[in-house]
Amino acid sequence: MSQFGTIYLAELLRRLRSRAFIVGLFFGGAGVALMTWFPSLIASMQFAQMRTVALAGPPALVVPAKTLLERSGDFAVHVVAMPKSPTTAATLARLRVGSLLELSQRSQRLRVTIYTRDPSDVRTATVRGPLLPLHLALLTHRPPEQLRRELNFPIVVRSVERFSTSAASTAGHTIAFVMLFLLYMLIVFNSQLVLTSVAEEKTSRIAELLVSSVDLATLLVAKVLASTTLAVLQMAAWVIIGFALSRGAPAVPAVGNADSAFVSVSLSALPLSTILGFLAFFALGFLQMAVLFAGAGSLVNRTEDLGAISGPLFLPVIAAFVVAIVALSNPDAPFAVVCSFLPVLSPFVMFSRLAVSNVPLVQLLMAGAIDVACVILFSLAGGRLYRVGMLFYGRAPSWPQVARTIFSKQS
Repeated sequence: MSQFGTIYLAELLRRLRSRAFIVGLFFGGAGVALMTWFPSLIASMQFAQMRTVALAGPPALVVPAKTLLERSGDFAVHVVAMPKSPTTAATLARLRVGSLLELSQRSQRLRVTIYTRDPSDVRTATVRGPLLPLHLALLTHRPPEQLRRELNFPIVVRSVERFSTSAASTAGHTIAFVMLFLLYMLIVFNSQLVLTSVAEEKTSRIAELLVSSVDLATLLVAKVLASTTLAVLQMAAWVIIGFALSRGAPAVPAVGNADSAFVSVSLSALPLSTILGFLAFFALGFLQMAVLFAGAGSLVNRTEDLGAISGPLFLPVIAAFVVAIVALSNPDAPFAVVCSFLPVLSPFVMFSRLAVSNVPLVQLLMAGAIDVACVILFSLAGGRLYRVGMLFYGRAPSWPQVARTIFSKQS
């Protein structure tokens, strides 16, 4: 077997048997299960409580208001007598509702007072819309039901992007966020393992034995590819768990103008282009970071220095994750398009845009080419750091020394 194959298999088997991989695989799968079920259940309970309201006031107002609110499909209404202390949280807890709506009439105008524990849960437009016929009925002395029919004109939403309905858009954005989180966790977790592995070899002086018998470039490539293989296996296990569990996951409350109150979110509904894009940009993003972390790990002389070395490298990954989340809501914004071509940010932001919109093929190819070029450049820079750093003992190097090592003509 070649030198590269021997190192690759040894590193892969060592990492597969390591406690960190087993624990990470277990807790990663548990995390996917938690993300699949727990948020849906919590959101459903919060949604049910928020949409269940108590209605109090004169019967002439309460009876038509109850009909109008329930026909809107947004509320479950319970008619109650107006409590003596509506401003206390205990009253709402006793009524088992999220809000209490008090109706009154002043100068032939409808007045609605909403008592709630959390004002951020209350969208006045959601209440005003269904009750508008009742308000107009008081002004015009016409039946509320007749006014409701006259005000109910059709609105047709036609998508010019990927999602045909608002419910599909809600599901797509939710799935994209989950996959972005997986992308972030896998890159951060496995890059940290590469850094720790290299640092352990150096601090234990194993590196001195390796340098005498193994080409350092071969050693670096084998370690990075073994870590990539491990990361792909981990990702595959997590995604399979997500596919299996999401089939039976409860529906998530819809937001905005969704065409149904609850939306079914399932990873099994992902289009093939999204899955392939996730795999491609995961590999490119991980390779970019892995070679840099391997080179940075070779500069560590004490395990206590790991945080100081890895901290600056994590900052662009965190920034990429934040920008990608923002790009989910506006994938064609100029800042999102620009960031999808920048090193480190590109794998996250371009996948975010690909998951929720129709990205032009030219932009996908350009981003892929830039990411491949970055992998090559980062490999050269990381390789220089690795070759020099593995034999760099003593006090921790300064950042100017690191820069001189990368950009010097001799490695």
